[in-house]
Amino acid sequence: MPIEDYKVLDFKNFFLLYKDKVYKYALLHLKEDAAAADLVQEAFSRIWKKWEEVDITKNPQSYLYTIARNLVFDELRKQKVRFQFDVDAVHSDKLVDNSNEESIRFKDLERTYRAAIEKLPAARLQIFLMSKEEFLDNQEIADRLGISVNTVRDQLVKGNKFVRQYILDHFEISLALMIFLRIF
Repeated sequence: MPIEDYKVLDFKNFFLLYKDKVYKYALLHLKEDAAAADLVQEAFSRIWKKWEEVDITKNPQSYLYTIARNLVFDELRKQKVRFQFDVDAVHSDKLVDNSNEESIRFKDLERTYRAAIEKLPAARLQIFLMSKEEFLDNQEIADRLGISVNTVRDQLVKGNKFVRQYILDHFEISLALMIFLRIF
């Protein structure tokens, strides 16, 4: 048997020994069968190109795992870029389609929201603004005002309920608004 045949046989054994391990590693990180299979093929293709230079006595599997790890990172970076591109495309489509209408409706909603807040009693308004605009939690508000956390919580519930009802009574309902009110 010529020497080239031994090298091919050694590579074949190496491939059969490690292909499933590399595939599982790739699948674990990429979560897609096709991408994991492509990665295995690319990793072993790169090893094959350098097979004559690989010293079998010096742990070729660590070289393989390094290649596989780098390919996984590369693929994850590519997926992130593709995802960001898709998200940007969706957002730009939405902005182009109805940006003026949405802007007007948002300003109307904001005006209605501000009108609702202005109608809150002074103490409830103070607690409401500390929570919604200063982003303080209930304990911080209670400490600043020298009141109990339960009082803060009660005033926020009443304030949220009033603002929500005021908006429902004074603003045209849309799907976006209903989602806003669910979150709020």
